[in-house]
Amino acid sequence: MKRWLLIATVCALVVVMFFGAACRKKTDISKLPPVVVALGPTFAEADVKKFDALKGHLETQFGKPFQFQTFATRKEFADFVKEGKAAFVFANPIDYGEVADGCIVLAKANYPGIGSMTQGVLIVKEGEAKKIRDISTLKGTSIMIINKSSLGGYLSQKMFFSRNELDLDLDFALRESPDGKADGVINAVAAGEVEYGCVPASLYPDGKPARGTEVLTITEKVPVDVFAYVEMAGDKMLGGKMKTVLTKIPKDDPMLKAAGIESFSIATQAEYDIVTNFLAQDKITKAQREAGGSGSPTTP
Repeated sequence: MKRWLLIATVCALVVVMFFGAACRKKTDISKLPPVVVALGPTFAEADVKKFDALKGHLETQFGKPFQFQTFATRKEFADFVKEGKAAFVFANPIDYGEVADGCIVLAKANYPGIGSMTQGVLIVKEGEAKKIRDISTLKGTSIMIINKSSLGGYLSQKMFFSRNELDLDLDFALRESPDGKADGVINAVAAGEVEYGCVPASLYPDGKPARGTEVLTITEKVPVDVFAYVEMAGDKMLGGKMKTVLTKIPKDDPMLKAAGIESFSIATQAEYDIVTNFLAQDKITKAQREAGGSGSPTTP
């Protein structure tokens, strides 16, 4: 009887030692190659720290180190992803459009006050909205955007004008906000420096005039930032698990709030295809027009 007890004790110790070593190895992830999340260039290098809490959560869930990486330009971002150096991307739909062909949409961010969709407006100086009767008459006028990476201060309006057979880049005297923010656009319109401005609709929640400007028209709805899996990463199970992990994080969890995100929800490829296809066609149309010498905003 004692012999069996001794054997059982030895076996138990071996099992404990084996699993103890396995657990130690499992938790020591520092020597493993990191899972890289490529952030679109709208995220600055300083923004990486905002993802520290989320990064820690992902490392716990996956048992692998994670690295959130930023890029100075859209080209650097696209080249990095297309070379298969990232497993995931998190970017706004304009930047995502550069790499969409090699990615699978997993989840979309929801931001406080706007959710997963944003919308723009076209503004004029207060009291001048009544003068506009036909959108086509705006061709050749001066217009200011926030910048060409803005969803509510450029993309929304660009899609709107395209629907009205106008190109925001080619059919107007286009300027960017001097401060890179909506304030710069509003101030310029109110001061009469430009005739029209492109800003997010959320700045005019009640539709009433504000700061010497008013809304001429509401423009298109566009999706916000998308989290996608890069197919060249090769492990589709990794992508599937990421979708589950992100969408199960409770709304307003501190790890998301640190990054300014309210929650993640499941997204579909079709939601982003609308923007991706529009941007692809826009490149073709713009190249054709510029090749034909009809890119001037004063061209009839």
